[in-house]
Amino acid sequence: MKPFSPMLRPKPLLLAALLLWLAFPSLAAQTKTNSPPSPASAPTNALPAQLEIPKSVFLIPTTPQQGKDPFFPRSMRLFTSAVVSTNLQPTPAVTVELKLKGISGTLARRLAIINNRTFEANEEGAVSTASGPVRIRCLEIRADSVLVQIGGERRILRLRPGS
Repeated sequence: MKPFSPMLRPKPLLLAALLLWLAFPSLAAQTKTNSPPSPASAPTNALPAQLEIPKSVFLIPTTPQQGKDPFFPRSMRLFTSAVVSTNLQPTPAVTVELKLKGISGTLARRLAIINNRTFEANEEGAVSTASGPVRIRCLEIRADSVLVQIGGERRILRLRPGS
């Protein structure tokens, strides 16, 4: 094969100049024909029209024909009615065993030890019992007894005789 002669080899600079010369008349034509913008396309400060976003509506089916749970398709829990028990028996009061273990302090500020926890008059707190922790309020501390309230029930705790 014969090598290209230098005259036939394309010159990159010459090619770029030719392309610019062809593009220049089209640029000049565009700048001359620019007309003032029409009033319809003028920018304004008005907000664009806001589209109303549709709201999703979810209905819980009451029969299998109306639909099913998408997460548990074979579940029938949507179609069963809840059973309401109307024959409620009153809950029996829990018997709590409280022991007054001691009374101490001054006459102005008496302290009572109930189930290994110390209380002042009108103090509320939890004491541990055989059935679990119980919240009580110590209402009054007397010389040999204490008045406490457990829930709505009031009790008098007495010191053991001989202590």
